[in-house]
Amino acid sequence: LGSADAFVTHSWQDDGAAKHAQLQTWARQFGERTPVIWLDKACIDQSDIDANLACLPVFLSGCRELLVLAGPTYHTRLWCVMELFTFVQMGGARERITIVELDANARAALAKFDAAKARCFLPKDRQHLMAVMETGFGDLRPFNTVVRRLLEERTVGREERQRSSSWVGSRAGKLLRSSSADVQI
Repeated sequence: LGSADAFVTHSWQDDGAAKHAQLQTWARQFGERTPVIWLDKACIDQSDIDANLACLPVFLSGCRELLVLAGPTYHTRLWCVMELFTFVQMGGARERITIVELDANARAALAKFDAAKARCFLPKDRQHLMAVMETGFGDLRPFNTVVRRLLEERTVGREERQRSSSWVGSRAGKLLRSSSADVQI
């Protein structure tokens, strides 16, 4: 545990090239060292997803950071938001969450998160996750409020970090740096 630099949370439906570009940009902060990431497609046994997802809290706690690649569909994917929420619930400090906006509309989309509108690939996953949220919060309104505040806090926090560090924001709010790096999975 603790050997992965980041757990990457993303929507499979968002643009792969945009996610890859932002992941490469994020990796540059490590200089010559290749960062190690936890990426669902590479780290979960795709033939036994249910058993592996039961270990989500362990996977998350084994990562130093939660890297959110927030594209146009991130806020509509229930598993994505549950990864974010579980990271915080498992003791992950909010300061260890980095939100990278993949497009200019990401912030507005994140601010409108609504668990009732979010979906999962498998309907049984959605039913299970909705039951977990309702058990923990009574209904979805408090869950939505917690998630929206967390997303807003970390997105605003990123802008403040940009102004005080070497990160530079582009017109689309993306993070850019001037060198190149690869990412190890």
